[in-house]
Amino acid sequence: MKKFIVFLMIFVLILIQPLAGFAESPSVATETSNEASIEVLSNDLEGLIKNIIKEMLQMEKEDGQITKVIDEINQSVVAIIGNNKTYRQQDHVYTKMPSNLQHGSGVIISSDGKIITNNHVVKDMEEIYVVMYDGKAYQAQLLYRDEEIDLALIKINRSNVKPVKLEAPDNVKVGNTVIAIGTPLYFGYRNSASRGIISGLNRPVDETYTYLQTDASVNPGNSGGPLVNMDGKLVGINTLGYVYYSGMNFAIPVENVSYFLDHYHQFGRIRRCYTGIQFEENWAAMLGIPTNQGLRVVTLRQDAVVASSQVQEGDMLEAIDGIKTSSIAAYNEALKQYLPGNQVTLTFSRNNKPFDINVTLKDRP
Repeated sequence: MKKFIVFLMIFVLILIQPLAGFAESPSVATETSNEASIEVLSNDLEGLIKNIIKEMLQMEKEDGQITKVIDEINQSVVAIIGNNKTYRQQDHVYTKMPSNLQHGSGVIISSDGKIITNNHVVKDMEEIYVVMYDGKAYQAQLLYRDEEIDLALIKINRSNVKPVKLEAPDNVKVGNTVIAIGTPLYFGYRNSASRGIISGLNRPVDETYTYLQTDASVNPGNSGGPLVNMDGKLVGINTLGYVYYSGMNFAIPVENVSYFLDHYHQFGRIRRCYTGIQFEENWAAMLGIPTNQGLRVVTLRQDAVVASSQVQEGDMLEAIDGIKTSSIAAYNEALKQYLPGNQVTLTFSRNNKPFDINVTLKDRP
């Protein structure tokens, strides 16, 4: 960096020198004008140099911060591997791993050895092994997994390990610099890091929950690894990426990670709320177009929280306690705020006329 700044100053002096010689020309008529032009140019160049130096120093500071974050978070990142007789690598994925071995990544979330990862990483593994940052391997116990939210909790018999800290969801913003760490392709690339930004929030990748979008690289094997910010705090769990589209990667947001962990610690499982009403999205929601239109009621199950005399096929669910429900993902996100047994107000509309029904949410079967 210092060498670059010295080179930059020498380069500018070389540029200015001919102009200085021109200013010493014997022509009296143009002397004042030349001196003024050179002074303006000199000031412009001085301002340019200051801005370049400022930006370069800022980049150097950020690079140093990234290195520090990676050094710290690496101690909390693990590689996960297990035998799965039904698993086969995709043909387009280059890997040195045997075809019946399934692997992924994870991150330590408690000092007693609990690790969070993706459900699809450990699903159907006959035995789960965890490789730590120091290279030591441990057999892991599966504590709980949930296919819908695609998260799993495993535990190793090792204490005093370094857990990652969780970021507050409100602090996660589009444009934040983030780092993804994991084990792409095979164990030779363990603890690979890539930098990017948060490209978008609340992305409805599927109908279950919303995701963080990032351009930090997420490759096969990165799944389950942490996405952290520049404070080294967890903002998401790397989950998937579009193979044929560069920079289109997604992570389960920290809000859903907390939801998963809180429910596990309180109830041993996720207790989801249930209305017994089947909905369908409108075309705008399916295409990702912003819409204020709600969800269309398709059917009422026998154990629905509303009666057929109250709600009919074709009615629109507009909100839950004032929270808009323009997509199935938004509906599921809204229900996350409650527990079975809680009372909420469902706002419907029929022929564009809204009406409210107070209901008690049930425990989903």
